[in-house]
Amino acid sequence: MPDDRKDTAEEILSAFAVEPAHNKATLDLYLKQHPELAAELIELSLELEMADPPGEDVFDTDSPTVNAAWAAFNAGGATDAPVTAASFTREVANSLGIKLSALMGLRDKKVEIQSLPVAFSARLSRALATSVERLKDYLAGPQAMPAGASFKSDAKPEPKSKISIEQLLAECGHTPEQIANILRED
Repeated sequence: MPDDRKDTAEEILSAFAVEPAHNKATLDLYLKQHPELAAELIELSLELEMADPPGEDVFDTDSPTVNAAWAAFNAGGATDAPVTAASFTREVANSLGIKLSALMGLRDKKVEIQSLPVAFSARLSRALATSVERLKDYLAGPQAMPAGASFKSDAKPEPKSKISIEQLLAECGHTPEQIANILRED
C-alpha cells in the first residue's frame, strides 16, 4: 500500500468517523465511493456502533437493578440479600477462620445473638453479603430442627436452648486462643 493511499485511506476513514450518523445509508455511500476500503469501513462502523449505542434511553439508570447495585456499592459490598440456610457455605467459614461445624451451628440458629461481638457480626454479614440487621433477624429466629428428628423420637423433639458464640466455637473444637482471635474486636 503506497504512502499516499494510506494518507487518503486515513482521511476517508476520519471523514466517515465524523459523520453525524453512522447508519446503513452512510456506510453504503462510503462503500460505494471507496470499495477498496470495504473491510476498514465496516470495521470502523462496528467500532463506532459499539462506542456510541443508538438512542438515549439504552440504559435505565432508575431501574430496581441499578438502584440495588448502587446501594450495594455504597454499602461496601453488602447487597442486603436475604439470609437463608444456603447462604452458609464453606467459603464463608474459611473467610471467618472458623470450622464448618461452627458455621452450621450459626446456620441452625443455635447462638444467642446478644453473644455475638459487633466486629464478628459485621464480618459475618459481609461474608454473607447482607446487612447486620438481616443477619440478626435470621439468627433471632427459632432453631432449625435436624431433618428426620421427629421420625427418630417417641416424643415431639424440643429445640435446645441457644448458647453463646464462645460455647459453640469451643464445642466445635476451637482452642481458647482461636476463639479470642475469631471474636476479636477490630
